Amino acid sequence: MVDMPLPSSRPLYGWPEGGSIAVPERFSADPQRPLFSIVIPTLNQGDFIEDTLLSILWQGYDNVEIIVVDGGSTDETPAVLERYRPWISVLISEPDRGQSDAINKGFRQASGSIFAWLNSDDFYLPGAFHTVLACFAADPDGRWLIGSGDIISADQQFLRHVPASEGSEQTLLAMENGCFLLQQSCFWSSSLWQEVGGQVDESLSLLMDYDLWWRFSRRCRGLVTQEKLGAMRYYATVKTRRQGERFPAELATIYARYGASEPLERLVQRLLKEKSALGERLQVLERQLPVRLLKRLRLLPRP
Repeated sequence: MVDMPLPSSRPLYGWPEGGSIAVPERFSADPQRPLFSIVIPTLNQGDFIEDTLLSILWQGYDNVEIIVVDGGSTDETPAVLERYRPWISVLISEPDRGQSDAINKGFRQASGSIFAWLNSDDFYLPGAFHTVLACFAADPDGRWLIGSGDIISADQQFLRHVPASEGSEQTLLAMENGCFLLQQSCFWSSSLWQEVGGQVDESLSLLMDYDLWWRFSRRCRGLVTQEKLGAMRYYATVKTRRQGERFPAELATIYARYGASEPLERLVQRLLKEKSALGERLQVLERQLPVRLLKRLRLLPRP
C-alpha cells in the first residue's frame, strides 16, 4: 500500500480533509474475492476525472478493475490518465458514438462479478465498496443494489440528497415527479447484465440508465441501502442540461417500450400543451415585431 494525499487544491466532497489515504500499489485480481469492474466513460473531463479515479483508489479494496473509455479528449484528461495508468486495467482511447457506446465498449472488456459505471465528473463516497460487498453477502440472491447519494455543484456545494428507492415499476413511473435512482450509487452482477442484453441502448443519450433499470426490474428485486454510495455533479454544462431537449422524447420511448401507457399519455398531453403555449407566445411576438426580424432571430420557422 502507498499513501496518496488528497487533491491539494481542495478537499473532495464527503471525504476527510487533509492527510493521506492508503491505496494499493497495484490492483489485484484475486479469484477468491468479488472483483469490481468499474467503467468510466469520459470526454474532456480533465477538471474532474482525477476525483473520479481517486474515489475508487481510496475505497480500501484492491480487487478492482478500472476500465476507462476516452472518446478522444483534447484537454488534460490524457495527462491525468497517464499519471494513474498503473491502476487502470483497460484504457481505450478512440472516437466513439457517444456515452452509451463508450459504456458498452467498456463492459465488453469487463471480467468482474460486480459491475457499475461512473461518469468522469462524478465520484464514489467513503465506504461505498464495503457497503456493496456487505449487502450482497447478506443476501446471496441479490443481483442489483441501489444506494442513496448526493447531488453537488461543480465546486462541490451540496444541492440535494437522493434517497435510495426500490427498483420497482412504481418507483420507475415516478420519474417525472423527481423520484429516480441515482446511477452513481447502483451496482449489479455481471450475470444480470448479460441476462438483460449485455449493453445499454445506444440510441439513448440521456436515459440509458433508466432504460437499464426497467430491464433489471423485470428480472429481479433490487436490494436497497440508504448508505450514501456516490456523488453526482450538476452544473451549467453537464450533459443532462446541454441536451435537456432530448429528455421528453427519450422518456416517451421508454414508456412505450415497457407498456407504461398512462404516463405516456400524460407526457404527450403535457408536451402538446407546452407546444400550444409556445405557439401562442410566438403569435404575440409576431404582432409586436416585424416578421423579418423574428425570422432573423430564428423565432419563426422559415417556409
